[in-house]
Amino acid sequence: MKLSANQNLILIEGAATYERILADVREVEMDEGLRHIKDFLKIYPDFARAHNDLAVMYYQTGNALKALAHYEKAHKLDQTNVTYRKNLADFYYVELEWTSDAIHTYLDILKDNPFDIEALNALGTISLQIGRKEQARQFFTRTLQLDANNQEAQQALQQMPAALAAPESPCTIPQVSAPVARVSEPPVAASAVRSFQNLFASVQPTPAPPEPVVSKSSDELYKEAVSLAKADKTSDAISLLERLVTQDVTYALAHNDLGVLYQKSGEIQKSRQHHEEAVRLQPANKIFQKNLADLLYIEFYEFEEALSIYVRLQAKAPQDIEILKAIASICQTMGKESDARYFLERVIALQPWDRDAQTAIKEMEAAGKDRV
Repeated sequence: MKLSANQNLILIEGAATYERILADVREVEMDEGLRHIKDFLKIYPDFARAHNDLAVMYYQTGNALKALAHYEKAHKLDQTNVTYRKNLADFYYVELEWTSDAIHTYLDILKDNPFDIEALNALGTISLQIGRKEQARQFFTRTLQLDANNQEAQQALQQMPAALAAPESPCTIPQVSAPVARVSEPPVAASAVRSFQNLFASVQPTPAPPEPVVSKSSDELYKEAVSLAKADKTSDAISLLERLVTQDVTYALAHNDLGVLYQKSGEIQKSRQHHEEAVRLQPANKIFQKNLADLLYIEFYEFEEALSIYVRLQAKAPQDIEILKAIASICQTMGKESDARYFLERVIALQPWDRDAQTAIKEMEAAGKDRV
């Protein structure tokens, strides 16, 4: 959803206010902390992070109903945030035992990021619980392909032969932290299991015809392209990376580097295409998000779009100097000097020696005096 400049600035102001509230919440009792965040949401009712934090606090106090409401609200407000999605899925599974809802949410996460190990392990655990041991094996095996040292997947797979031999043995299912309280729900029906099978099939790779043998792997091509780029052989590096993403369309790092090299070569439309693809493939990658925001700001003058990306990043990393400077720069460009100064002062509070921020504030002060 595209936000207006005013909406973005409201989010920025809300983020700054919320950071101050969190500092106070850490020093008070739980009830007082709940009151602070609820008062904040009266002013900023669409601030997803506050809903997520409020859900966590309600869960800690044993109020499962209100926790559920705010977990779902946070997810509804920011459906791309994987943390909110995982919190909601975990709550469905561990606290409410809504297995089918948890499966749907975890599978949605995998559709956006097939490399999410937490989602893979969670689906493996649920598969065991509902008796889908072969699918559990596939999920845990996929985890080990991504992280060979993952202990949860290793332990689960080691226990799988025993599980197949004695399906009624409870010790073969990986243990899940005991919830504070549970809401009763009927056992998973056969229709729900079949639905899960269909959903599982929807995220499996479609068998492709045999590909011609390539002389070099994707990683080898990438390393060679990086060497060419470092040697200022930009055109050759681009050609090699284009070959790589044709061979492996999911190689997000290659798309990101193509975005950088095309921008360097002045082909900003191609740069945008590859930066957006890198972000689509790995939406949680902060570097890819920053690179796209920089391109939108510097080359396309799409200040609102760039600001929207930076606002989301800043909410997750409130002390990131680069993000604070970028937001300040965009605010200044948009004529919002008081907002720009606020974020520059945040930079100086974190890095008192930062000359760029000091200089920018002095220039703003001088410009203000000239106008007077």
